[in-house]
Amino acid sequence: MSESETRKQKSIAFLTAKGVPVLDTLPEIEEAADVKIRSGADIVRRAMCLTTVANAAIKNDISVARAYVKKHDLAEHLSPEEQAFLEADEISEKAAIQFSWRIEAAIPLMWAIGMYPELWFPDDEVDVSYVIDYWIGFNHPDITRISHRNVHEILDEADLIYRLHWAVCQAKIDGTKPPANLHPGVVRERHQALNWLINYEDDDWDDVGTDT
Repeated sequence: MSESETRKQKSIAFLTAKGVPVLDTLPEIEEAADVKIRSGADIVRRAMCLTTVANAAIKNDISVARAYVKKHDLAEHLSPEEQAFLEADEISEKAAIQFSWRIEAAIPLMWAIGMYPELWFPDDEVDVSYVIDYWIGFNHPDITRISHRNVHEILDEADLIYRLHWAVCQAKIDGTKPPANLHPGVVRERHQALNWLINYEDDDWDDVGTDT
């Protein structure tokens, strides 16, 4: 059995035990040899960008985010959508909803650099204040020295969230509640973050797909 098939079967076994429906014909994801994980420095910067736009959206205050971006030299690391959001004169209701969810995308990235010992089941929203406070106070002498978990651990989570996202989408199609109390918003954000981590289709943040 190939590495990717073994990973798929591991995910299916976990989901079955949780009572989450699975689709056996859903393909395997990439193998380790074909994946290049983003660098630790890139992961840190992306988490900082996600958190600062989420903070602005949640608090309805762009000025604090602009100051944070300037302080940490993040301007060139913002995605085009994030740049447009922070350059707007005011935060629309649609933008507030969209970017407040980005806090959930930061969680897999924080896990990937070892800030969390494990990536917990996505059935509830994160403690927003902890994440924001952590990054506001973040101070590291050299982020280029920050490493990330090994490719196999990250691929395990990428495969799992791929199948979890399918289950959430299928429940929506069927008009039923998400299985195992899965939180659709949390699942979607994590899926994008994990696909970004593994350089899925080599896309930049705004274009990272979450196919199911």
